[in-house]
Amino acid sequence: MSTTTVLRDPTAEAAPVRRARRTPPWSLDDITVALMDIGKMRGDEFIDRLEQLFAERGVATKRWKKPTNTRTAPVEMLQEIAEEADVVVVALSDCGSCTSCSTHDLNDLDARGVPGVSVLTEEFRSAFAGQCETIGFDGASIFVPHPVQNRTADQLYAMAENVIEDVICAITRRK
Repeated sequence: MSTTTVLRDPTAEAAPVRRARRTPPWSLDDITVALMDIGKMRGDEFIDRLEQLFAERGVATKRWKKPTNTRTAPVEMLQEIAEEADVVVVALSDCGSCTSCSTHDLNDLDARGVPGVSVLTEEFRSAFAGQCETIGFDGASIFVPHPVQNRTADQLYAMAENVIEDVICAITRRK
């Protein structure tokens, strides 16, 4: 079997129009959700709870972790997610560089056929919107309170519990 590798477009990031995001599936039945940990400190605890909440709903998940939050994900990792998952949750951005990189990762995965959502802190709502505008992508997002690093594990778990239904709605056509 032949494998196709999709590379990033190195041209300038100035898109005249926004590309609509890929249409997500109707439900999470028989779907694998990729949980992409961008590598921010304490983000793994938030993702741990998301993973538990998906499991409680009978939804299959698979996790990936970026080597660093200040760069886009390696192409090989994006390709692996595209081959092994149906939708993606990219989390947890709480600064400018990781918001930019996560938005690119979300766009790259969408272009590979994996619709998803990025979870970011409120402080970076406008940064996400600006990044989407610049790269021409109508990305989906969910926002949680800022900051993340000084929260307890219980607080991070509660944040995940507060947004799980929004996450599910963003990665499905459920409203």
